Amino acid sequence: MPRQAIMINYIVAALTGAFFFPHEQVIWSAPWFWPASAMGVLFYVVFRLIAKTTQSNGVAAASIATKMSVVIPIAVGLLFLSESWNWMKLSGIALGIIAVLLSTQSEAEIKDWKWPLLAFLGSGFIDAALNLFQVMLVDESEFPSFITTIFSFAFVTGLIHHFTFAERSISKTTYVHGAALGMVNFGSLLFILLALNLPQFESSVIFPINNVGVVMSSSLFAFLLFKEQVTTRALAGIGLSIAAITLLYFSR
Repeated sequence: MPRQAIMINYIVAALTGAFFFPHEQVIWSAPWFWPASAMGVLFYVVFRLIAKTTQSNGVAAASIATKMSVVIPIAVGLLFLSESWNWMKLSGIALGIIAVLLSTQSEAEIKDWKWPLLAFLGSGFIDAALNLFQVMLVDESEFPSFITTIFSFAFVTGLIHHFTFAERSISKTTYVHGAALGMVNFGSLLFILLALNLPQFESSVIFPINNVGVVMSSSLFAFLLFKEQVTTRALAGIGLSIAAITLLYFSR
């Protein structure tokens, strides 16, 4: 996706939070304001890392790097937040990782390990940091303000980068696509934070279920809406995704 669409996505997401959700305090006085600001900068930086990974190694490599980054927040939850573990959870996580690999194009070829590695670490760090901030700094009532701050600084970072290019025009289609993506992204991040805040679910369950669920849904949409060829590899990925989600749900 063009950087212009990502930039529009960030400002629309920030405006969605600013105008459609209540804010109980002056945002910049909150203890999470500067961490959220840094997170916003990182959002745009990681987007650029994913773009560089795609340019240097292809879409499949970028997809694997970002989807496999789920192991980082899982590890943080298990090792640093003392979350529980049992054979059902570990089996579900393992099946989920295999399902992600099966659902990704098999012809992925890594030509330059630097960019996919950085994209992997950056994506995983974002998810892990969101979880830690949710646990330690941000109350549920502050989630909209927290998300608004993240996307505001992501937009500012993207805007600064945008002005380093000679070509700065933005098409009407880019505005439309970016705006639609912004509303969806605000909702998805709010959903993740609300899910992480549920006492009956641990982050080491939420992140893999979300990750595997996205992979499974994408595959199903590709088959049903875009009439992509149904391969044995893809069907195995969907089957393992269902098994992984089932094991993770009942591992509580």
